[in-house]
Amino acid sequence: MDGTVEELNGDVSEKLASKLSSIEYNTGRDLPLMSTIRNAGFISHGQLWEEMETTKVERSRRSFNWRLQRLVETDLVRKLPPKIPYKGAVYTITRLGLECLEACGNGLMSLSSNSRCLMNPNQMQHYLELSEIRRALVKSGTLREWTGDMELRSINCSIDTPLAKDYDAIAEIQWNGAIHRLAIEYERNLKSAERYRDLSTALKGEDQVKLLLYLTPSVDMLYQLVGYFRDATIHIAAALSRQFCANPMGCRLHLTGISGTKRTTLAELLKQDHGPTRGKSTRQSTI
Repeated sequence: MDGTVEELNGDVSEKLASKLSSIEYNTGRDLPLMSTIRNAGFISHGQLWEEMETTKVERSRRSFNWRLQRLVETDLVRKLPPKIPYKGAVYTITRLGLECLEACGNGLMSLSSNSRCLMNPNQMQHYLELSEIRRALVKSGTLREWTGDMELRSINCSIDTPLAKDYDAIAEIQWNGAIHRLAIEYERNLKSAERYRDLSTALKGEDQVKLLLYLTPSVDMLYQLVGYFRDATIHIAAALSRQFCANPMGCRLHLTGISGTKRTTLAELLKQDHGPTRGKSTRQSTI
């Protein structure tokens, strides 16, 4: 991943000590807040507050705002201007913030304080939309676990049977008494046809997910994707991201791949039983 926000220079440890000498660090509140910002890549003020409230890390909006401002002032988190239509300022982790997380035993191989570059602002909208997708699944009451691409890339580097690709996210959905493991990709810009052919080939060896869900910002991109994956050997679905966020289980999906081309909903699709999917932990997973 290319990045341009903050390049490595100087002694990070000395800077960290200087910054942190002025604050008391709360591992129960600051650590989850910083981890969430890092794992999201970029996250808006509104998205971050909802996640902290949902996970019961924070119950007071005033306390949350104070804590976040404190992390910004000590250069553990970087504050960026708002990105319409997402609510509020946008936040991303700094190099000092990464070293602090590592010192607390919460580092990642995919993005560390020694990484040459950090997050690329050109990818801001991509990550903000992924946070919207996660938020929609949380609100639907179906999301059991979400693993974003920062964590997935670290996992793929360290396990014997990695995923076929570094997906944008893996979502574990609880529906009709079963857990279903879905790979999610937010495709803001189309890649070349050759790239999709290569991906379709790579997916032939995928045995850890049974459904790859592509979410797009436009209808024409959706139909292009459906065409590229007609010969895929796993279930692939595509939908407009905004429609999915409005109704994750009921919005119309365009299905392609092993199941042929048809239209359905995620709720209907998850009723089908296609056998267990092997994951990184013991789970009952059907599609």
